[in-house]
Amino acid sequence: MDTWIRLNSTTAGKDKIFRLIQYLSRFVWHNLERRENLRDAVARLKILESAFSSFRKLLRLGKSLETLHGALRTRLLPDLVLRVTLTLSRIYQTFYLLVDHIIWIGRVGLYDINKAKWSDYSNKFWLGSIILNLIRDVYEIFQIAQKQVRCRTPEPCLYKTFPIIKTMYDCIPATRPVVAFAEGHRDVFWDSLKNFCDIWIPLTSLGHTKLSPGMVGLLGSVSSFAGLVTVLDPLSKLAPT
Repeated sequence: MDTWIRLNSTTAGKDKIFRLIQYLSRFVWHNLERRENLRDAVARLKILESAFSSFRKLLRLGKSLETLHGALRTRLLPDLVLRVTLTLSRIYQTFYLLVDHIIWIGRVGLYDINKAKWSDYSNKFWLGSIILNLIRDVYEIFQIAQKQVRCRTPEPCLYKTFPIIKTMYDCIPATRPVVAFAEGHRDVFWDSLKNFCDIWIPLTSLGHTKLSPGMVGLLGSVSSFAGLVTVLDPLSKLAPT
């Protein structure tokens, strides 16, 4: 209950919950679509996905100004790579959110727009923001690798306190570097996972990749879960942001 209250008390928490439901709905209806006796359930899930998508757009109204203000703040960062990637990412995100507002206006019928054209604009700006975020993630990983080479001392890991993760670590040798990195640098891990999953969604929408709605739903669900983790655990949120 405490977890739900923490998530529900913030706009970011609500957005992450609704995003998870939105993409889970897409994943489920795509996997049920082949069954003719479940057509009604598929139709309801598609309506649910569309409803949460529209509600999230409403929830984000005005957020473009907040994102633009964030760009003004990150342009003062001393690190050149972080300054460039974060500032440009915020600018792309600002345009993405502005277009998102226009799409919402058209979706609710306040003004007639070319939805396909504006959706393409939205996905292009979103894609630009994700690419810059991934560049920042690669830079953070490179910095960590350099630091570990210099120190040559393993950092304390928390995986031994989690039975499931410890089992993966003990039984599947190939997962050990990933598990150790995820626990030692969980902020970089969750941010990288989120951006890696997210990038395929606009790529698919723009026709650059041909993923099924089910795969898009799965990737969106994983990235939404990663976003939820950062809301619940502040130490998992990559900073500066």
